[in-house]
Amino acid sequence: MDVKDAAPEKQLLEVYDLGVIDYQKALELQRHYHKKLIEGTQDDLLLICSHPPVFTCGTSTAEEHIYQPADELAQQGSPVVKVERGGSVTYHGPEQSIFYPIVNLHNHKTDVGWYMRSLEEVIIRSLADFGVSGVRVPGKTGVWLDESSKIAFSGVRISRWCTLHGFSVNVLPCAARFKAINPCGLGDITVSSLAEASSKPVTVAQANQSLLRHFLEIFSYKT
Repeated sequence: MDVKDAAPEKQLLEVYDLGVIDYQKALELQRHYHKKLIEGTQDDLLLICSHPPVFTCGTSTAEEHIYQPADELAQQGSPVVKVERGGSVTYHGPEQSIFYPIVNLHNHKTDVGWYMRSLEEVIIRSLADFGVSGVRVPGKTGVWLDESSKIAFSGVRISRWCTLHGFSVNVLPCAARFKAINPCGLGDITVSSLAEASSKPVTVAQANQSLLRHFLEIFSYKT
């Protein structure tokens, strides 16, 4: 897909690299900035981070999508958190690049489909930097290596055309983490990572740099 720049002039974007941060703390930050953005007291911003292991449940999560009781998973070091984003359950961890754009789509395009495809385009172009071909699968979100192998997950909430939540890219191998859940309720899929798919060495920091560059390009931002 050829995603064109959303605005003729580049807009300013605040970018915060939070490193590895507790999911609940990152969620509180998202909600804080999202509220300010709606109120008109905050400019667009982007939170970049990773998390200690955690499972997050979107609004379409079914009980059978989680194979172990939540208290057992928490005891094993991976708490289960219910959130307001769309989609089902997924895993977040230190193996991933995670982007949370808090942006006002009135400054871009008030179209949910356009926004989701634009996020996917950011990921696809970044994967290409490491020699990996990412694809879309019709009717499904995120980015895939093929119709049964998923490498990036996305789920957002949009209120008054202001966004929160975002996407995660598996940079380092983490497929074993996903065995406790039915990822996104998709059933028998393979979960891959950039490190496994690329012939080039890759770190989360390198993936973050690539993803940020393409995010700025796609959404016509400057920092």
